[in-house]
Amino acid sequence: MKGTRVDLPADPRGASSFAAIPESPTRGVVVLHEIFGPQPEIERVVERFAAAGYAAVAPDLFGDVPRPLCIARSLSAVHLGHGPELAQIRAARAWLCERTGLAEESVGLIGFCLGGGFALAAGRGWGAVSTNYGDIPPERVMRGLGPTIGCYGARDRVYGDGAPKLEARLRRLGVLVETHTFDEVGHSFLTDGEYGVVGDVTRPLFRVTYDPAVAEEGWRRILSFLSRHLTPRERSAAAAGRDATGATAD
Repeated sequence: MKGTRVDLPADPRGASSFAAIPESPTRGVVVLHEIFGPQPEIERVVERFAAAGYAAVAPDLFGDVPRPLCIARSLSAVHLGHGPELAQIRAARAWLCERTGLAEESVGLIGFCLGGGFALAAGRGWGAVSTNYGDIPPERVMRGLGPTIGCYGARDRVYGDGAPKLEARLRRLGVLVETHTFDEVGHSFLTDGEYGVVGDVTRPLFRVTYDPAVAEEGWRRILSFLSRHLTPRERSAAAAGRDATGATAD
């Protein structure tokens, strides 16, 4: 289904989020964009989730603030574990839950590149987290993280070795973690963006690669993980009924 621009209460000045909400979604997801900010490929990710039955929203974490300042502030927030972007991510979940009636445990968090670092920094208490080729925050920032899946491209010279690092840190924290490294690709392999000159200049480091077959395999694993760990609406409602009455709701 097609998504649409939406204005969320916590959006920064000049920002406009993108959402796609199917009829009667059973799960939800907040989608975090790459270092380039909101782009058409991130909108396509939102629509992919909606087609799979998820209510999905991608907040604009940058707005009209100058891009170098946004990036510097964002990298700091990922490593400190606090900042306006993290509050905005939580507010996007609150909006999604209010809009759809989903419980928080039914909503996951997924991020790419810079957004992958934000997913780990903001993922405390979420139903499930998907981080993809991004920074890994210090362990103190990731305490209480929901079940997490991490995907990396081996040809990426910056983040390609992230899987064992993520596993080691999260296992020390007692967080359920699953990782996948794809040998054929580099950075940004899950989205089909056009990076132009920036992609050419950064190619020696990031080896940005879009291989549809590898991307689909990555998406299959991510969607399977989220399906296993996000409580669907029906089960969440039944649990709420038991809490309220002490017995299973009819």
